[in-house]
Amino acid sequence: MTIAETLFAAPARVETARPARWRGVALGAAAVAAGTALGLLRQPGAGALDTIWAEDGGVFLAEAVRQGPFDALVTSYAGYFHAVPRLMAAVATLFPAGAASTVLALQAALAVSLLAVLVFVASGSHLTGTLSRVLVSAVVVVVPVAQGDVLNSIANFHWYGLYALFWMLVWTPSRPTGRAVAVAVTLLVAASDIVAVVFVPLAIWRAVRRSEGGGRDRHGIALAGGLGVGLLIQFVGLLSGSSERALSPDPVLAVTGFLLRAVPAPLIGERWLGDAVDARWVALAAVAWLVVGAAFLVAYTRRTRPAWTLAIVAGLHAAALYMVPVLLAGTATPRYAVAPAMLVVTALVALLQPAGSRLPLYALTALLALVAVVNLRVDNTRADGPGWDAELGAVREECVRQPDGTVEVAIPPDWSVSLPCSYLSR
Repeated sequence: MTIAETLFAAPARVETARPARWRGVALGAAAVAAGTALGLLRQPGAGALDTIWAEDGGVFLAEAVRQGPFDALVTSYAGYFHAVPRLMAAVATLFPAGAASTVLALQAALAVSLLAVLVFVASGSHLTGTLSRVLVSAVVVVVPVAQGDVLNSIANFHWYGLYALFWMLVWTPSRPTGRAVAVAVTLLVAASDIVAVVFVPLAIWRAVRRSEGGGRDRHGIALAGGLGVGLLIQFVGLLSGSSERALSPDPVLAVTGFLLRAVPAPLIGERWLGDAVDARWVALAAVAWLVVGAAFLVAYTRRTRPAWTLAIVAGLHAAALYMVPVLLAGTATPRYAVAPAMLVVTALVALLQPAGSRLPLYALTALLALVAVVNLRVDNTRADGPGWDAELGAVREECVRQPDGTVEVAIPPDWSVSLPCSYLSR
């Protein structure tokens, strides 16, 4: 098979059918529970269960309470629609106000953990070794960047979702259930973030390619349809004026940010990189690129059995997922590196697939594990609170005086949630 044939065949390799076993289901459930707990424990200080982060409360919870779940669902924020965060906020409104912080954090942590397990399953058609599959899935839970923004936050679900979307588009499940899940995730992620447009070329290729039997790839067509419907929702919002966003393109910042932020992020971690891009940061970024170069050299000299297609496609999408938001916004916030960082890990794991010796993959595992441990709990502004319970206690006294009024509940970091007293009295 030629290199070109390999490139066009590998991304949609059909998963090997295996009989469903209770042991696998039990292990998956245990992994979801452990991942959820670990995600919650990563938040230091006031903790995840007694704090509500920024947009989680100030936008999504507040609008779900004031407007009702349906009206909130079709309300744009920051220039696009957020289907999954809106649905999570709607679920939170079903519980008493005092439980809102717990419900929102649990949903966010659970969603991330579920995506991690889904990636583990999807990676099985490309990465045969258990260790490789653990590396590309565990990084979802322990990604060592932007913890102050994305940890246990429903508003930032989409950064994890974009990484999972990549795997959905290169996965061909053997069972109808798996195919349905892949299409549903594709639709929900696209309906939650317009940046999913980056995956249009890959989705189109899945739709037009022929299956191994020579017929149309029906699952590929369904995936492209799911992505198309989600993006259609986003673009209808822009064209109708429901969504608006000012653009400040900065191609230089996009390229330098990918080189200095997205690639070093999973290999160095935010604790060692720090906050300011100075000489120390550049030096550490150079170390990260040396690791990338070493992985390419090892793969090129055939000391490993590289999955070239997966590595190249993951690397290209890592660059696109970082550069497109920066090009649109003109800023390079740490959260923009989350999905690209996970795709960088995927590319490196793909390059270091064992061919006899497992030493290169073990070396990468050791580095990623060290970075994950060092960055497991990094201080951030959410750690400073204020706590949800304490703030509710303070404003409820005001609601006693004006039961039909609206109060402002303080949340980190220096945000507030505008809520009616009728909700707080539940």
